[in-house]
Amino acid sequence: MAWALRILLILLLAAAAWLWWLLDGSVPSKDTIEGRLLGLDKNAPFRAVGLQRRELEVAAGKADGTADGTGNAATGELTYVHVPRRAGVADPLPADAPPIVLVHPTPHTLFTWSEVLFGPGGLAGRCDVYALEIVGHGVTRTPWPKGGGFQTGADWIAAALRALGLRDVCLVGQSYGGEFAWRCALDHPDLVGRLVLIDSSGYPRADGDWLPEEVVMRQNALASIGYALNARERVRGALQVHFRAPVPADRVEEVFQVCESADSWRAMIDLVRDENGTRHAELIGLRQPTLVIWGQQDHAYAVERYGRRFAADIPDARLVTIAECGHYPQEERPAEVAAAIAAFLGAP
Repeated sequence: MAWALRILLILLLAAAAWLWWLLDGSVPSKDTIEGRLLGLDKNAPFRAVGLQRRELEVAAGKADGTADGTGNAATGELTYVHVPRRAGVADPLPADAPPIVLVHPTPHTLFTWSEVLFGPGGLAGRCDVYALEIVGHGVTRTPWPKGGGFQTGADWIAAALRALGLRDVCLVGQSYGGEFAWRCALDHPDLVGRLVLIDSSGYPRADGDWLPEEVVMRQNALASIGYALNARERVRGALQVHFRAPVPADRVEEVFQVCESADSWRAMIDLVRDENGTRHAELIGLRQPTLVIWGQQDHAYAVERYGRRFAADIPDARLVTIAECGHYPQEERPAEVAAAIAAFLGAP
C-alpha cells in the first residue's frame, strides 16, 4: 500500500503543479502585456507620448462618499497618459476649457481612447487631456482589491485627480467607466465640474438584458479563473455583437491581451457581479452639466431604456445619439465622440 500512496501523492503534486501553471504560471506579466499593447499599430501615438506613473493614496469610503470611520487608506501606483494643450493646433478648445479626464470601460484599458485622442479630429493638443488606468485593469501594477466593485473605481478616480492636482475637470467615462465617473462626480463635486457618460452602466437591468457571457460570469463559480481559457476567437465573438462592422484585428488583440491578466479578469468578474443599480436613485443629485452620448445600436444598454433615462434623471443633461454605432462609440465613431465632447466644452 505504501507504494500506491506514494504514486497517488506524486500524481496529486503533478496535478497541483499543472493547475498552478495553468492559472498563474502561464499568465504573462504586466510588463509583457504593456509591451504587447504598446506594440500595436493603433497605439503608436501612446508609444510616442509615453505612459506615466505616480503614487497615490486611496482613502477608504462608503457608497455615500463619506469616510468609513476606520481611517484606512490604500496606496497604489497610478498609470496614466497626459497629452497637454499645444500651441498652434487646429481647432483648439476655448482657453478656459477644463482638463478632460478619460476613464476606460472593463475589461479594457486606457488604450481604448487612441482614436478619440489621436485620430482625425481627435482631442490631442486641443486642450489638456488625461487618460487614466483604473486599479487592477490593463497595465496598472496596483492589484484589484478582493471583493472590489464600482465604488472601488470611483474612489480610485478621485485619488488620481487629487494626486495629479486636478479640479473642476470634465470627466468622461464609457460603459463601466461611466459608472465609475458618475459615482465620483456624486461623491466629489469639488473635483468634477462637467460629466460625459458614454453608453454607461448604472441602472438595474432586466433579466433579458444580460448578454450570455455576462450570465455565465455572474452565476458560474469558476468564472473567476476564466482567464485560463482566454482565446482570441472568444474575444472576437464577444466583441462583435457590439460593433456594426467586423472588429479590427488590433482591437481584438488589445482586449485579448488585457484578458490575459488574471487581475484584469478578476476585476471584470467582480464588477459584473456588482452591477445591480444600487446608486441610480442618486443620479437626480448630480449638479454637473452632463453630456450623454449613446450608440443607437447598443445591444448591452439600449438607448431607449438606458440612455434616455440618464438624460431624463440627471437635472442638467442632454443626450446625443450616434447612428450606425453599437456599445463602443469611442472605438466605432471616435471622430463623432471627440466632436461632441469638444462642442460640450464650447468649441465652435
